[in-house]
Amino acid sequence: IHGSRADNLETAIHHYQQALEVYTRAAFPAEWAATQNNLANAYKDRIHGSRADNLETAIHHYQQALEVRTRAAFPIEHRTTLKNLVTLYFDERRWQEGYQTCLAAITVGADIFAAGIGDAGRMEAIKQTGDLYTRAAYSAIQQGQFSEALTLLESGKTRLLSEWLSLGDAHLVQLDDAERSHLQTLREQIRTLEYEYRLPTAHPTRRTEQAIRADLGEARTGLRALIDTFRMKYPNFMPEGLPLGELLALIPTDGALVAPLFTSQGSAVFIVPSGLQEVTAAQVLLLDDFKLADIRELTRGPADDPEWGGWLGAYFTFKRNGNEQTLFDGIDDVTHRLWDALVRHLHESLQGLGVKRILFMPHGDSALVPLHAAWREVEGVRRYFIDDYRITYTPSMVTLANARRRSSHGAGALVAGVSTYQTMNPLPNTRAEADSIASLLGTNALLDDAATVNAIREGVQDKTHVHLSCHGGFGWGDDAFSSVLVLTNDELLPLSQIIAHFDLSAAHLVVLSACETGIIDVRNIPDEFVGLATGFMQAGAAAVVSSLWSVDDRSTALLMERMYKLMLDKDHPCEPAEALRQAQFWLRKATTTEIGNYYQSYLIPRMSHQDANDAYFKVLGRFKLDDQPYAHPFYWAAFTYSGL
Repeated sequence: IHGSRADNLETAIHHYQQALEVYTRAAFPAEWAATQNNLANAYKDRIHGSRADNLETAIHHYQQALEVRTRAAFPIEHRTTLKNLVTLYFDERRWQEGYQTCLAAITVGADIFAAGIGDAGRMEAIKQTGDLYTRAAYSAIQQGQFSEALTLLESGKTRLLSEWLSLGDAHLVQLDDAERSHLQTLREQIRTLEYEYRLPTAHPTRRTEQAIRADLGEARTGLRALIDTFRMKYPNFMPEGLPLGELLALIPTDGALVAPLFTSQGSAVFIVPSGLQEVTAAQVLLLDDFKLADIRELTRGPADDPEWGGWLGAYFTFKRNGNEQTLFDGIDDVTHRLWDALVRHLHESLQGLGVKRILFMPHGDSALVPLHAAWREVEGVRRYFIDDYRITYTPSMVTLANARRRSSHGAGALVAGVSTYQTMNPLPNTRAEADSIASLLGTNALLDDAATVNAIREGVQDKTHVHLSCHGGFGWGDDAFSSVLVLTNDELLPLSQIIAHFDLSAAHLVVLSACETGIIDVRNIPDEFVGLATGFMQAGAAAVVSSLWSVDDRSTALLMERMYKLMLDKDHPCEPAEALRQAQFWLRKATTTEIGNYYQSYLIPRMSHQDANDAYFKVLGRFKLDDQPYAHPFYWAAFTYSGL
């Protein structure tokens, strides 16, 4: 930090060169390669001298390092050096070289993950691979390889999602005992060989380099072949993506796939209508001036802010002090800026296509914000993105394909509502919500003490509709696996248990009427869409309704009941996604008088007259009769629809 950066780099280069006089390739191959890698880093950033010459020198030293840091012998170090090369090529916009190097780094990343033992090692493998798919896809776009870019983006999401979901070895439940044992034996064998390779050459138990490399190569080949066998036998075992034709066939017939990707060099958005056989330049919107740092500033604040800023800063402030106005202002700010920076460009392109449905596949932080609530003013009135389009979301296209392929038949519904807790604040409206929705679905709700983890796990099997109304929360302090629904007696239903032990293969729709059920893990896997909603889809649900923040108990109950009434209307039933959209329109535009009367008539059969009247007068007491008390997006925009 101190002194001149240019001078410091010159000093670093000098000392690396000094080190190489002792760390020779013959005597200390691993240390020699590490120093070559570090020397290359210094030349990549060097200020003195010719920029072009410095970069060529850096490339030379990276290539020297890779002669020792091979994929077979030092896969982690091999990927590290490849990633350094990717950064150099990408920053210099050398797209062809960057593209090929990305693919090489992705391949070795798959080896590292497959051989990883324990969640910590595999989580690190995921983190280190995440941005490579995005950079490869963006490099492919810059070379005019548009179809290849879309399949790369999709395969990256699918692969990283499947790897993340395999943490905790939840994916191994598909295997029988012999298959699990074979997989773990190969992983242990690779780990032992890697340890042997790192021993000093003079160590008495270390064999020759050639012998270790041969055994490592054989073990890695065996592991890849075994995983390929499992993929053939179990379609959901660590899937890798879809061929272009299958991917394009999933786009709604009257809609378009919208899939952004954000990089340090600019952004691109695929806007692909149905009926195409390939992707061309006409389906790619380039946003050279909107970069990865810009979307992160919207969600997290400026890069030099030591704490969370932006939308998440406002949200965390609200969670700490409970000041609703902080959250209201944060939602208004991020959704308006989102329109100006990104969504208006999407809207202009979509208008030319004449589509009314959008299938949005988020990338990175764009999954944290309600894209459907992005707004601008039209003749002095707010107009939201959702006013023009029906917007559904998907973690990846493979998720949709799996949902469409499921053939399990079911019937009936499971509805649960928990209103009282031991250590958490009560949710007085959840009981009424669950009771009302159960009545609409023709079943009896599991209320309070009846809503146990076991009752829900056993009850969801073979059910076409699942509705859970309770407390929920995202695992902010740890990772997405610690995200939970909180049931009776404060009993926790964590994401890991949902993935490993729930069978939702018959479920057409799961509604998570709880807080933070749609939030994703941006700290550990910065480019992917993983959280409670994804977990329920992985467990078999074809579609999930979930929330992006801590929601209001009263307005949520009204929104949910309205959605089901629209969905189950005998004369004019709505598709679930459209039912949610229309319910959001209704809640947002309803006057105080309408809500008060509706709320009282809705509650009185399910609550005491005193409790219902108290709720009724709380609505009437805060607003004028012709006000629209739930017009702000806080009340209606938290909920999104993911899936078919």
